[in-house]
Order: sequence, then C-alpha cells, then structure tokens
Amino acid sequence: MPASDYAAFLERKAQLGTDDGFTPDTLPDFLFDFQRALVEWSLRGGRRAIFADCGLGKTPMQLAWADAVTRHANRPVLIVTPLAVSHQTVREGAKFGIEVRRSDDGTIRPGINVTNYERLHLFNPADVAGTVCDESSAIKAFHGVRREVVTTFMLKQQYRLLATATAAPNDWIELGTSSEALGELDRTDMLGRFFKNEENAGTMVSGAKWVGQNPDAYKENGWRLKGHAEVPFWRWVASWARAMRRPSDLGFDDARFALPPLVLRDHLV
Repeated sequence: MPASDYAAFLERKAQLGTDDGFTPDTLPDFLFDFQRALVEWSLRGGRRAIFADCGLGKTPMQLAWADAVTRHANRPVLIVTPLAVSHQTVREGAKFGIEVRRSDDGTIRPGINVTNYERLHLFNPADVAGTVCDESSAIKAFHGVRREVVTTFMLKQQYRLLATATAAPNDWIELGTSSEALGELDRTDMLGRFFKNEENAGTMVSGAKWVGQNPDAYKENGWRLKGHAEVPFWRWVASWARAMRRPSDLGFDDARFALPPLVLRDHLV
C-alpha cells in the first residue's frame, strides 16, 4: 500500500469528529468575535461542545446556535437547562431579540423552546431538529439517571450542542459522557482506546498520566491515561469540543474581558 493511501487509511480510523452540520448564512451582531468563531465552528460540525469559562457568554452563543439551526432546518430547537435557569434563558433571549418559549409540559412550539432537565422526559425528541444542553456537566456521572435521559433523547438528532464551564470537574474520564451524548465514542470505547485500568495497582507506572489532579485517583476508579495516548486523546477531544478560559486561548483579544486588579479592604467589626 502506498504511503499516501496508508496515511489516509489511518486518518479514517482516527474517529475524529467530522463536519455534519452547515455553514450559517448570517449570525447575530451581538456576538463577540470569538463567540462568532465558536458558533460557526459548532454549526459546521453539527454535534459539538463549547467548554467556556464563566463570563464568556455561553448563553448568547447557545441562543445564536439554536436560532441558526431553527432557520436552517425550519424546525424547532429545544434548550435544556438546570432548574430555574430556563427563566433566565427566556430573559436573555428577549435582551438579544431572540424569542424563546418556555415549556413545562412537553409541548414544542415553533422556534426556540426551553425547559428544565427534570422535565425532559415529557418531550418527544422527534419534535425538534436539535437540542442544546446548558450546564452540560449535569450529565457527567456515567451511572446517573440524567445522563441516560439526555443521551437517549439526543441519540438520533443531527444537531446537538453541549455548553458548560466545567466539562469534567472530577476526572478526565467524565469527558466520555459528553462524547457519548454527541454521538462520538461512547465512554466504554473511550476508556478502552485511551485509558488503562490499574484498579489493583498500588504504584504509578513510569510515564503514565493519572486521571485528574489527584495522584490517588486510581483508588477510586482505577483508570489512568496511557502515556503514549495523551496526544491522540486530546486531539480527539479537540475534534468535537473547544475549551477556553479567555478569548486569547483561541487567538482573540482579551482586552474587553480583562478584569481590573482586585482591591482588598479590611473592615474591623
């Protein structure tokens, strides 16, 4: 087999996220440059995750994404949020000139609908073109009921978006639930490809990367990232997710998001 053909064969086997979405004609003017880039990237991919830190505007990006999908597919979109956040999403939509309708009984109306995770089981996934999961770390627990409900709901949808500032707050293996919800590798396949089970090992193997920041993490779940799989693992994650703490992480200017110096004042009571 020629080297070029073999390289193409390996590329196909890499299972990196492919573009199954569309290029939007227009996006709202209220988006910052880095927000516009993230929304465009997620729409082209079709099924993507935005892991952006607090204050970077995940709600406006979700609204712009949902509005673009609604107009492109000419079908409704559902935004799922934690309890009480749905009201905030409706207010944010009104602020930016995008109509968002709240639904608690499973009724889907034209345009963008929003509900809570606790009521998702009342909806029919066939009624919407796509789903947005706000604060998607809510599905981080592999054995959690919420993860199962959300993953099953989005199983056959072409357009899916996850958004959170804490994609894997405990261990890297929690990224598997996000991948599975987006239709990429499921958690079991992810673990088998990139991780090794060291449940009974008492010492760290040379060159290994223990899951999470805790070197004793193996005591809880026994999984560590294979040393030779570190680069392929993060390359795979980057094919379906974008993580950022500040705009400069994606090559944009931080000036409008730089906080002033912290001033501490002592008050004696």
